[in-house]
Amino acid sequence: MPRYRAHGLVVDSAVPLPMPAAEVGAGPATLRLSAGPPRPVPDALPSGELLAAQDRDGGGPLYRLATTGARTVLRYPGVCEFTGDALLSDVVFHLDPAADPGLVPVLAAGALVAVHLRLCGALVLHASAVAVDDRGLAFVGSSGMGKSTVASALAAAGHPLVSDDVLRVTLTAPAGPLTHRGSTESRLRPSARVLADRADPGHVRLTADDRLALRLPAYREPDLPFAACVVPLPHRDGPELVLEQLAPTGALLWLLRFPRVVGWLDPAGSAREFQALGDLVERVPVYLARIPWGLPFAPGLLDELAGLAAAPSVQR
Repeated sequence: MPRYRAHGLVVDSAVPLPMPAAEVGAGPATLRLSAGPPRPVPDALPSGELLAAQDRDGGGPLYRLATTGARTVLRYPGVCEFTGDALLSDVVFHLDPAADPGLVPVLAAGALVAVHLRLCGALVLHASAVAVDDRGLAFVGSSGMGKSTVASALAAAGHPLVSDDVLRVTLTAPAGPLTHRGSTESRLRPSARVLADRADPGHVRLTADDRLALRLPAYREPDLPFAACVVPLPHRDGPELVLEQLAPTGALLWLLRFPRVVGWLDPAGSAREFQALGDLVERVPVYLARIPWGLPFAPGLLDELAGLAAAPSVQR
C-alpha cells in the first residue's frame, strides 16, 4: 500500500492520494484505507446513531454518517461507502458499480480525512493554506469563495502550498497554534483555468468531479506556526483590496459559517468545535479580504495578502 504523511497522520491507502509520501520509519498507520468489493450504496440510513448528514441541493441524501459505537459508516448513496471502526481509523471502501472509481480518492482525501479528524477531536478548517516565510496563511470559506484559487496563485508566486480544502490545526503546541501539511495539489474550478494553463501540463489533471487538480510547490515540513486566517470575499465593484481585521467574537461567527464537515448533528462534537474555534480566534488574527476578482490578480495584491502572515497578534 502507498504510505503518506499528512494532517498529522500516517496514511496507508489502497488508492493513490494527493498527499506527501511518508518518510522511512514513519511508524504505524493511523489511518488505513482498504478496498472492498463493489456493491450498491443505498439511500437508506446506515444503522446506529446519526452523527452528520447533508442533502443534495435538488433533494435526496448527499451523505450520511452514523455509528453504532463500534462501527462507523460514511455513506454517499450511489457513489461510495466507507465502513470502519468507531473513529474511521481502519476503513474499507465499497464503490457503487455505477460510480466513477476516480471519486474514491477525491472523497478519501477530503471528506473521509476530515470526518476521521473530527471524530478524533481535532480542529479541522474548510481552508486552503500556504507557507509565507515558514508561517501558515489560511484562506477559509465555503466552496466557490475562491480559497483554492488565491492559495494556488500564492503558491505559484513562491509561497508553497500547505494544504487544500482540509486544514488541520493543533492548538496545544507550546509555541502556539500549528497548521499541518496536507494535500500536495489544489482542486480548482474551471473558472481558474488560467492558473492551470501557466503550469507544466504534467502537473494538471481533470478529477472525477470535474475539477482541475493542479500540483504545486508544496511545503516540506510536517507542520508550521499558524500566522493568520483570511476569509476571501470576491467582488467586481472596483480595483481595491480591502482588508478588515476582526475582533475575536466577529471572527468566531465568520468561521462558524464554514464547517468542513457540513451537517454535524452530534452535540458533543459541535461543542468541541465551538470551543476550539473560540480558542483559535483568541490567538490567531482573522481578516475579511474583499478581493477584486479576476485572474490574473492585480499587481501587488498577492504580496499584500502574503504580508498578513507577519501579523504579530490578534487585535483586541
